[in-house]
Amino acid sequence: MNNKIKISVLSLSLLTVMAGAAVAPALGTISAHFTDVPQTIIKLIITIPALMIILTSVLFSLLITRFSPKAITIAGLLLYIVGGACAGLANNIYLLLVFRVLLGIGVGLIMPLSTGFLTILFDKKEQSRLMGYSSAMNNLGGIIATSLSGVLVAMNWRYSFLIYLLGIVVFLLILFFLPNVTFTKSDTSEKSTLTKSDFKTISPNVFIIFMVMIIFYALPSNFSMIATNAAIVPIALVGLLMAVQNLTAFLIGMKLDLVLNILRGKASQIAVLTLIAGFLLESTLSSHIATISGLVLIGFGLGIIIPVTNSQIANSISRNKIASAMSVMSAFLFLGQFLSPFIIDALSSGLKLSMLQSPYYLAAGISTLLFILLLFLPSKTTKTNNYPPA
Repeated sequence: MNNKIKISVLSLSLLTVMAGAAVAPALGTISAHFTDVPQTIIKLIITIPALMIILTSVLFSLLITRFSPKAITIAGLLLYIVGGACAGLANNIYLLLVFRVLLGIGVGLIMPLSTGFLTILFDKKEQSRLMGYSSAMNNLGGIIATSLSGVLVAMNWRYSFLIYLLGIVVFLLILFFLPNVTFTKSDTSEKSTLTKSDFKTISPNVFIIFMVMIIFYALPSNFSMIATNAAIVPIALVGLLMAVQNLTAFLIGMKLDLVLNILRGKASQIAVLTLIAGFLLESTLSSHIATISGLVLIGFGLGIIIPVTNSQIANSISRNKIASAMSVMSAFLFLGQFLSPFIIDALSSGLKLSMLQSPYYLAAGISTLLFILLLFLPSKTTKTNNYPPA
């Protein structure tokens, strides 16, 4: 039964990364279908879920004091399935966007609990391994979305939304195998809400997540354009090549406890160094080998720093506040995703960078700033030596 609970909880992590990724390749075809709709409205198909996830994450601490974690998860999954899959049935862009709003709310409810359940249901000896598995599931979801979306879009843009039906399987797992966990009986609504001291405690790691998302999203936002314009790879293979990064992060997540045991207390710093090296390799635009090597390094760094930082947030806060803390993390994670293209474009314009690979240079530069920040953070914020041995 314990393994069924683990599978059920980890299956939630499979869904969250697919909120926008599943339909990104279909935007061009959707735009051609809705010919009278401005491009700015079409792009809302991708950005509206992120905005709703942020809003829902902000309100999550209020919801968790009024409803059980399992009830919130079930509600989130229903919204995910309906909002995700039914968007493909919409005959006008505004109805489609309404369904995308529902999708975003659903993910906003699911994401904090996808990691929160790991700390509520399992002891600390298992948490680092399960956090690694959670990160691996995130990346497996990315692999699935990247691989299938191109095939489905080639048939019909509406079919790309069928990927969200995967939520039905997760819904059934949660419904039948997730226990009705609650916080401790002595916990009150007030005690479950984060205080100023709590925000101060988690803010360094929340900011790390925010910066990592700004850095990382320089890749999916620009890789297709840069790779095809530089004639590195045919456009038909872009999605498959990008899956290399997801696959690497997936493999690292599956063996995170072993990796952390090797890297000891320097895992976060080493992860950021690999991000720097990865983006610098991508910026060379020299060969398939350099491009693939860069993607592997970026996947390696992301596969470490995201689950490590999530664990640090969970371990720095009292048990009854973990879900609320994770909702704050989720809000800043998606805020980083949403703002990344704007920040990268603003820096490119401000620094007058016109090279094709400028986004990669900027990502490497921001990664360098993050590395310096990690060196100066208090050791209790960045420590990774309290994970169990492999």
